[in-house]
Amino acid sequence: MNFAFTSLAVVMAAILSTSVSRVLVIPICMVFVPITAKASLLIWLGEYHRSQRAGRGVAKIETRINNHLGEPALFSWESGLSSSGTHMSYPYAATAAYMLSAGVLAHLVGIYFLGETVARFGQTTTVLTVVGAGVYAIALELLFFRFFRSRWRAVRSHHHTQ
Repeated sequence: MNFAFTSLAVVMAAILSTSVSRVLVIPICMVFVPITAKASLLIWLGEYHRSQRAGRGVAKIETRINNHLGEPALFSWESGLSSSGTHMSYPYAATAAYMLSAGVLAHLVGIYFLGETVARFGQTTTVLTVVGAGVYAIALELLFFRFFRSRWRAVRSHHHTQ
């Protein structure tokens, strides 16, 4: 996630600090950066899910070893983490927020540049274009957020029930 977020930040910084053609900047901001951020977040969620499964496997082995040795808390690292219910909640939520914000920021920059580009066609065209792009961006972000939240809850609830 560090590499994905940094890469997207570098792309956005390059767009904001250079004179790249708006014909290239607008699709990068409106499509490439948001979709790349979302794909990265989904890949991360898959890795998170796999690490949780591995942790549950280790917790089961710890329980077996403890039962076999008659020492209830001899091995308890993963067992303790999985029973806490809040293990790493804040860092994981922050990771998701960073990647979601990268897409939102890119949409805002793209809408700005789009409005700036079509301004020469008149105020009505500019307003309609900006509103249309805004509706697209809001719809995309909200739909993805709902999808991601359902996947996140499924992974988290599976973690707590196992």
